Amino acid sequence: MDETMQAVVMTAVGGPEVLQLQTLPRPVIADPHAILVRVRAAGVNPADIRVRERMPPMTEWDMPPGGIILGLEGAGVVEAVGPAVTRFAVGDEVFWFDGGFLGMPGNYAQYKTVHEDYAARKPRSLTFAQAACLPIIAITGWEALNDHARLAAGEYLLVQGGAGGLGHIGIQLGKLMGAKVAATVSTARKGELAKRLGADRVINYRKEDVGAAIREWTGGDGVNVVYDTVGDGAFSQSIDLLASHGRLVSAAYPTAWPSADIFRAALANIEISFEAMGHSFRSHELRCGQTGILETVARHADEGRLELVLERTWPLAEAGEAQRSLEAGEVAGKVALEIA
Repeated sequence: MDETMQAVVMTAVGGPEVLQLQTLPRPVIADPHAILVRVRAAGVNPADIRVRERMPPMTEWDMPPGGIILGLEGAGVVEAVGPAVTRFAVGDEVFWFDGGFLGMPGNYAQYKTVHEDYAARKPRSLTFAQAACLPIIAITGWEALNDHARLAAGEYLLVQGGAGGLGHIGIQLGKLMGAKVAATVSTARKGELAKRLGADRVINYRKEDVGAAIREWTGGDGVNVVYDTVGDGAFSQSIDLLASHGRLVSAAYPTAWPSADIFRAALANIEISFEAMGHSFRSHELRCGQTGILETVARHADEGRLELVLERTWPLAEAGEAQRSLEAGEVAGKVALEIA
């Protein structure tokens, strides 16, 4: 049996050209609770690009001599199990959030070892490519809206960037939680997608005044919750779109937070929080909780209540091109690598 695999390795900090296809040793199971998965697809995320460019929060490690494998999420088939594994058997189809951060091997590769507690059974209704794109956006959206924002049925929710990876799932989770949902988009095509996914009010920010649209929609009060998936200008704008005692949750890592934003938020008693999944890597308990979220959203997908929009797939060797397509900013939904 061939003991090697193909993987895309980040060899230096820089542009997509630093991602190189290499032949590496196949990983082996070292933890008795680990599974070896034949990776069939990997999600491509803005966080992968931030790691590649060495932007925060990637400041805690130095580049290993052989480079690193990016990719925070994947889906595939269990090929081998550790002696203590009880949740899975060889042949099971799974998806997961694991690796690609702080130097841990990621999913731009043919094989990956994953702790059994960090994987969930793949939704039967989704392809491997679709399932591989679900963990990051589902966990982020669930924690943002449920844990941080405490979104309640009947409340008004605005999703900034409603047709992107995070945003299109945010719309659907908001509807599942019983909220009235508005979404900002940049094109008519994206607006049609947001409406199809359940948005009650779609705002093309290039053609409409977002503030006026929100005031008209809410009767002048503003929304109760903003889920910001864009950052910077949208983050600052969101403060003025909230009702008094509203909640702003950002999953977009704003690069600046002007004092004027803080002052306006304080005057309106706005609660601001950030959803950054990287914190969970240091806590087994948090990771297991996120696996529970994956199991929940998998059920929603199989029951037809949650749709994963996959814009395009790329072969493993073209991971750099997949990241370029995401950086271009015109992707609706997600992009993935399909791994032969």
